Amino acid sequence: MRLVPCFLLAFGFARAQYFSEGWTPGQAVPTETVEAETITGTPTSTATPAAKWSWQEFSSKHLDFGKFVTEGPIATALSGIGFNATEQLELARQRALERGWDERIPLLTDSNYETLVKNETFDTPEAAEKRTWFVVVTIGKQDTMSKYVDENTLDGPESTILPRRRLQPIGWPPTLIVIKDNGNTLRFYQPGQIVLDSAMLYKFVALDGWKETEPWSGPWAPGGSRQPYLHAYAVLSRRAYNIISALPRWVILLVTGAIGSFIINFFHKDSGRPKPVRWNQKQQTPAQPAKQSSAEKTKANSGQTQTTAVAPSPSSATKRQAKKKA
Repeated sequence: MRLVPCFLLAFGFARAQYFSEGWTPGQAVPTETVEAETITGTPTSTATPAAKWSWQEFSSKHLDFGKFVTEGPIATALSGIGFNATEQLELARQRALERGWDERIPLLTDSNYETLVKNETFDTPEAAEKRTWFVVVTIGKQDTMSKYVDENTLDGPESTILPRRRLQPIGWPPTLIVIKDNGNTLRFYQPGQIVLDSAMLYKFVALDGWKETEPWSGPWAPGGSRQPYLHAYAVLSRRAYNIISALPRWVILLVTGAIGSFIINFFHKDSGRPKPVRWNQKQQTPAQPAKQSSAEKTKANSGQTQTTAVAPSPSSATKRQAKKKA
């Protein structure tokens, strides 16, 4: 047993020979150098950012109603009845562009709104801040009020007086819109809210009279929580209108009639459940129950008469025998 401590002491001394003497003052700090050849492994690749979903790109690829009519089975069916959808759609677009706008002012449409207003670039921030779009929304020569607005806005002073203001017509009912901040700030004016005079309108824009009106705000306004839904509805409505306006009226009548017939049949179809058995009682007029009750009374009275006649009456002999016994 005494040899065990000696053996442990000798073993510890042998292990102590492998310990480093440590760092002494004045000695350089040792550094471990790792050669580049000893480093193995694959270099880390930078992750490519995911493509951002764009409603405009999605709608142009998958929700283009013009392609539904001009391509595929619908176009084949229409061509079979002698209707060229591609030609009619192009003619409708040309008619929409030829509405008699003044050539001095570019026409603001759904297709160029993003380019002219939303994506407009400026050289300096001051120019972007001063940019003001004064949009005249009319329907050309088809409406009296719109015609009056066109004459008073287009016959006014030249646009050189207002270098940072732009007058712009749109093909819809008469409304005046002041657009700021690349379409993110909108102010609407109806003909009853502003004087429809060329000099007054240009003075209104030149003196920034629109600043007295609060801009449109709320969940449906630009930047609101529901603004994407309103934008999607506007895009779908525009494309549906472009297709419907390109089709002849008899095609619209056939399509709407077929859709209406399908909807009516769908809501009036049999559900397939077994119908409950019902007791069909014949309807009677008010005079019939009275006749029936009178007939029943007559029958009851006749029965009583027959019963009285059948009953035998006691004879006189029977009566005398009864008296004698008494």
